[in-house]
Formats: sequence, C-alpha cells, structure tokens
Amino acid sequence: MFLLSNTALRKIFVDGFYRTHAGMLVFVFVMLISYCLFINTLGTVMPDQIDFWQFFFSVSLVSNPLMMTFYLIASSIYAYKSLKYVLSQLALPQHEFLYYSFNASSKKHQFKNWFAVQVYIFIPVLSYTLYAIIIGFIFGFYLISTVILLFQLLLIVVCAYICLNENNRLIEANKPSWLVRIARKWNKPIFLLYSFQVFNQSKLAYVLTKLLSWGLISSVFLVFTDLKHNDKLLMLITLCIVMAHVVLIYQEKIFNDRYLSFLPGFPFTKTKLFFSFGLNYFILLLPEICWLFTSYNILTAFELTAFAFSAVLLFRSLLLLNAIQIKGFLIRVFILFFVFYIVMMFGLGVMLIPVNTIAAWLLYRRNYLNDNGLGI
Repeated sequence: MFLLSNTALRKIFVDGFYRTHAGMLVFVFVMLISYCLFINTLGTVMPDQIDFWQFFFSVSLVSNPLMMTFYLIASSIYAYKSLKYVLSQLALPQHEFLYYSFNASSKKHQFKNWFAVQVYIFIPVLSYTLYAIIIGFIFGFYLISTVILLFQLLLIVVCAYICLNENNRLIEANKPSWLVRIARKWNKPIFLLYSFQVFNQSKLAYVLTKLLSWGLISSVFLVFTDLKHNDKLLMLITLCIVMAHVVLIYQEKIFNDRYLSFLPGFPFTKTKLFFSFGLNYFILLLPEICWLFTSYNILTAFELTAFAFSAVLLFRSLLLLNAIQIKGFLIRVFILFFVFYIVMMFGLGVMLIPVNTIAAWLLYRRNYLNDNGLGI
C-alpha cells in the first residue's frame, strides 16, 4: 500500500512539478553549476589558486552569513512554489479521489508519503546543498553547513504537514475570505472595487509591490546619502515609487475591462470617470503618501504626491491605446521614465505635474471608448 500510494503521489505531483517548472530549474541550476565549475578568473590569480576560486560561491555560501541568508530565502521561495503547485493540484476535480482513498491510511503513513513527495521535489536544491556542505566541512565551516541542511529539512517537514492537513480537510466550496466577510455589509463605491480586489485576491502582488517600493527608496537614499532633502532626489524617489506600481496599474485596466466595461454606458461624465479611478491609487499609495507627509514639509509632500498621481494617470491613459500589451506598455513607461529623469535633472520636475495631467486627460478623452481590450 505504501509503495502504491507513494508512486501515485510521485506521478501526480513530482512529475507534474518538474514538467511545469522544467525551464526555470534547468536555467537556474545550469547557470549555478556553470558558475561554480567553469568560471574563469582574472589573470592576477595564480594557477594553483584557480580551483579555490572556482568554488568561491559554494565556500561563501557556507562561510558568509549574508550569503547563507540569501540562499535560505531562495530555498523558501522554492518551497513556496512547490507547495503552491501541490495545493493547486489537490484542488483539481480529477484529484478528488485522494480525499477519500489516500485518507483511508493512518496520519503517520500519509505524512511519510507527503514527506517523500517533498523530498523528491527538493532533490535539485538538496543536491546543491549537499555539494556545498561537503565543501563547507572540508574547509571547516560546520555550523552554517548544518544550519542550511536543517532549515531545508524543516521546510520539507512544514510543506509535508501542510499537504497532510489540506488532504484531510473537508472541501469547502467558495469560502469567502476575511475581507469579504468583514466588508460584506459595507457600501462599496464602484470606483473602489479594484482596491477591494487587490486586498482580497492580489495581496501577494500588493506586498511585493510595497517591498519593491521601499527597496527603491532605500537604495536611492543609500547611494545619495548627503542629498536626502534635495528636490531633484525626492522627485526621483517619487518616480521610483510610481514605477514600482506599474504592475498594479496594468492589472487595474484588466480588471476594468473584465468587470466594469459597462461604465461608459452609465450617465457618468468623462471627467468623473477620469478622476474617480484615482481613488484606487490614493488607497494603494497611502503608505508612501503618509511617509512623505511625515518626513517632509506639507508643500513638498503635496508637490510629490501630485507628481505621483499625475504620472500614474498618464501611465494608465497609455493603456487605453488600441490593443496595447504588457510589453508595449512597459516600453512606453520606461521611455517616459528616462524623459522624466532628464527633465528632473534640469530642475523642471514640478512642471511635469500639469504636463502629465493634461497629456493623460487628452489620451483618455480620445481613447476612453476603445473596446479592443488588452492583449492578455
């Protein structure tokens, strides 16, 4: 029974995971192995030292706490992707038989099977980890080597435990999220529906956007440590904040095309349609806006906020062009980024506020009835 169920789980989840992520795995591990084994050093390295430098990455992994942290984060991301794949497969109708056939065995037996499945999925990561650990023990780095292995085993155990609980949980159809339950009786303005969509079903995208936003802010401040109150630098940081949110801007247009395409037929003026959707951006940018108003004087914070909204409105209006796809949208956004940067360096950043708003309005007024949708 153990071999039968283990084989079935391996075919369903392990083989499927490798088929789905084959491209990513081949790219990452081939590049990693190529770097570790075939990297060429500069001419200043003596021939008898080349072997050591070819293993420099692996040695750093087991000797440098920072490199170890990055590797553990990468391992956690890999665990998340594997767990997400397994849970998504469990939710498919063709795999519902696992809920009543596989569950006939004991919890201990089920856990062993799920543990084996996660070990099979982690084989690429564990292989490189064991390779790095061998090098670490050779060079005398015992503690970090042991920590890495124990952490990855912990990830496997946690993933197996989550799969066990999910496989033994009763299927609940259409269970509403906590946000839906809390906001069920609220009056929801139609122009704020995308904000509810983000916090209900796109929380990961929102969190990653905020992390990217704060990462860009910190990076700019780190490079220009002596110019924290320079107007040009603050405009550049605000532009970086807007750039971090372009994915949410694109997703908002997709959301409107799918669920709010009826709005042009309602008795709303074009001006109201143009500015009302800005309420979404006010909510999504609220953490950064609060940071601006608490870190700088009111006039500076207001100018930076106005610039951010003008840039967002312009980027959103670009999406109204006929059948624009994500690639074309990003190309136009990055072209505008460099144009804005040049204007800021000449000290004319404030002039971008009316220019962006007028350009956004003209694009919107001319194209807001386009029904071609986005190329998704």
